[in-house]
Amino acid sequence: MINQKDFELPKTLIGEKVVLTRREACHNSDLWRLIDGSRDFLRPWLSWVDKTKSIGDVAFITELFLENWNKHDSFEYVFLNKDTGRLVGAGGVNRLDFRNHIAEFGYYRDKDAGGRGYVSEFVKLLEPELIKRGIHRLEIRADVENTPSQKVAQRCGYVLEAKHIEAIFDGEKYKDEFRFVKLSGE
Repeated sequence: MINQKDFELPKTLIGEKVVLTRREACHNSDLWRLIDGSRDFLRPWLSWVDKTKSIGDVAFITELFLENWNKHDSFEYVFLNKDTGRLVGAGGVNRLDFRNHIAEFGYYRDKDAGGRGYVSEFVKLLEPELIKRGIHRLEIRADVENTPSQKVAQRCGYVLEAKHIEAIFDGEKYKDEFRFVKLSGE
């Protein structure tokens, strides 16, 4: 079993296109602009979008993410364009099962940041960090209608393991989701 108390991820990771850095209060304004400017794009996949009505809501969630980081429960990053420094997305390791050595990715991006590989690079930067800390099973879950997220999983070498029937409740109806998996030896 992995010791949660000792489990830590780097606060910053640098790729070819993107810099991942721990989500902090200094990112709240940019996160607010991203969420508010991409509502229609994000809404079908993220039930929390419409509940995020102000920068205060973003700040509240940032504080929760920082608490979770300090407790080693989850690790939330922002994605910065390496050349411009512009915040283009966010995400992290949202679920860790230390007993079974499982980590699940979650992410979102600006509506105008598609097709540039930011999210795929996020996944590829974090994978080796998780594996060298003992994580064996990596998961990405995606709404069955969220083709962009499915493509990220496939580009990163994840295999479709299952379709979960009515696994997501979006506040109005139940939706199906796919679970994509990659094992540490792949």
